[in-house]
Amino acid sequence: MHIFVSRPTWVSPEFDAGLEVFLTLIQNIGLIPRTLGSSDYPSKAPLDEVIEIMEECKGAIILGFPQLLITEGKIKDHEIEAELSLPTEWNHIEAALAYSKGLPLIMFHHKGVTRGVFDRGVMNAFIHEVDFTSATWSMEPALNGAIKKWKANCESGNSNFGVTATVDPNKPTCPNCSNKSKPMYLSPLPSSMKRFGSWTCSACNYRE
Repeated sequence: MHIFVSRPTWVSPEFDAGLEVFLTLIQNIGLIPRTLGSSDYPSKAPLDEVIEIMEECKGAIILGFPQLLITEGKIKDHEIEAELSLPTEWNHIEAALAYSKGLPLIMFHHKGVTRGVFDRGVMNAFIHEVDFTSATWSMEPALNGAIKKWKANCESGNSNFGVTATVDPNKPTCPNCSNKSKPMYLSPLPSSMKRFGSWTCSACNYRE
């Protein structure tokens, strides 16, 4: 089962061990992590590539590593009172894309990383603040339970934020590409191809 992983291509060396352990854990439970610039490399505009990769994924993981440190400045017209640790902008873009597609989401961010999708209440998804400098952060029992629940949602196609689409009972749907939040309707095959079936999926070529 392919899973989209939103993460920067560069992280500080202090986070390398924890990231490697986490990706190994994900693979050990039968998931294939997909990340632009890591597992997949662009041949077109990066945003187009991200959208294409997500079409092949059943869920998404958002990893908020520190990328920008702001020590002074303003938010609107107020001087910041403490340092701001911000993630890559792609975390916000990719989380929003996954959310709009109805993919089950689980989100982790390093302690202190804030704003955007990592602000509490912005997205109805599992969000966990952890210490990414610990090599075994992903092996904590509480996080293991959350990952198992999220994986079950990926397998069932049930997005964790409760979006359930209305399905037209008069239209056939693809069993491979449909989920509870987004049905994929089949298209009729032309009469010249009726020997192959009556309907086809434009995404995976399933026929019936």
